[in-house]
Amino acid sequence: MSRFSLPDRPADEHRRKPPRSSRQPRAGRLSLRERLPWRGSSWRRATVMTAILVLCTAGLASAAPAPGTGATGTTGAPATDAPRPGGSGTGRASLYVSDYTANDVLKLRLRSGRQTTVPTSGLTRPTYMALDRSGALYISDTFNSRIVKVSADGEQTTVPTEGLLRPLGLALSRSGDLYIADSFNDRVVKVPAGGGEQTTVPTTGLLHPEGLALDERQNRLYIADFVNDRVVRVPATGGGGQTTVPTTGLSQPTGLALDARRHRLYVSDSGNNRVVRVPANGGGGQATVPTTGLSSPSGLALDRGRDLFVSDFGNDRVVKVPLRGGSQTTVPFAGLTTPVGLVVQRAVRTRLEARPATVERRSDPPVLEVRGLSARLSADGRPLAGKTVRFGNVSRTKQLCRAVTGRNVTGRNAVARCDATVSGSRTEIDRLYDELRSEGYRASFPGTAEYEPSTDTARVRTRH
Repeated sequence: MSRFSLPDRPADEHRRKPPRSSRQPRAGRLSLRERLPWRGSSWRRATVMTAILVLCTAGLASAAPAPGTGATGTTGAPATDAPRPGGSGTGRASLYVSDYTANDVLKLRLRSGRQTTVPTSGLTRPTYMALDRSGALYISDTFNSRIVKVSADGEQTTVPTEGLLRPLGLALSRSGDLYIADSFNDRVVKVPAGGGEQTTVPTTGLLHPEGLALDERQNRLYIADFVNDRVVRVPATGGGGQTTVPTTGLSQPTGLALDARRHRLYVSDSGNNRVVRVPANGGGGQATVPTTGLSSPSGLALDRGRDLFVSDFGNDRVVKVPLRGGSQTTVPFAGLTTPVGLVVQRAVRTRLEARPATVERRSDPPVLEVRGLSARLSADGRPLAGKTVRFGNVSRTKQLCRAVTGRNVTGRNAVARCDATVSGSRTEIDRLYDELRSEGYRASFPGTAEYEPSTDTARVRTRH
């Protein structure tokens, strides 16, 4: 019971039960129930084999946009989601999407619109993904029944697991524990950080779990129980019972996204072609996220709680929904077909620690010598080498020098160091000298697509 075919069956397109609504499938595509490979009684197996024959005849052509919609999924609207600086929630974030039938993963920088393909090897029907704090990407290589890890440097490895069969949803703790929705085994497993014995998360009655979401503060793991049309919540670690998250009319839940700060859980209600929002800690108040023209939505991703990205599987696109108001737009991926998993990579926060410097003024000719300009750069608590730091006055009218952070012999620091000699008129030199002595100097890291900018100041002493 999954949207993915059994191992010994040739068809491998997404398959699901039909939505409860009267919405008809698009021409050339089977209904969702015809695509679902039930493993139960003989009449169910016969239905599956009929669906497989039709799929093999039809092929795996990518979907066209739904009739009556433009490229964005809003009638007559052009695809205009070119990211702008200062746009809603995008910042320096990047968005990853798994392309199910193309067997690859794409990455899009949301501000610049630059698209690249993640270097992978041997993927077959990739689905859900997760990112760790180092920038390593974990991918459910679903038809190979394995999880692959692609480091920030592009090195691919296979995560050691036991007995996985069609893994789907992934969730990572801050310490690196990996939770996997082992869909064909109707369970969720946990792989400890750094290796160790795989364990099964205690659950009851799951039938093909799909999306996962982890709330470490509340010690809660949310699981989209696809066939049972529900979302359940279990303790991520330790004992405790399973509970069902209160929802109304849910059909075939797939992707999950958690806004832990606001205690909101977003659910892809794929059978109803919508996304719903429910309170993460129970209670009423379910709401439908305002979207247009979704068809079998799958993965979800949040960008700092401001924008919701939805993998619109049936329409071969990813849409962005501003949660603080605004129109739905299509994220400008090129050549995307059958997207499933989504994950946002936010720019990592950085910290500069500037250190005191010295200044000496000479009068003939007028010159300033600034010595010992230095700043340590770290990202998420770890040294960040190979990045350019600029040094100047606090009022930003004069750049003194710049240097690249490098590691010291112990490998613990990433410090940029330089000295500066400044010449000019006597008035200019005197003014700069007085400013440095009274206000100090400013070190700045401008940031990159992966790292946020940071600045710091330090005092300047007179050297005699």
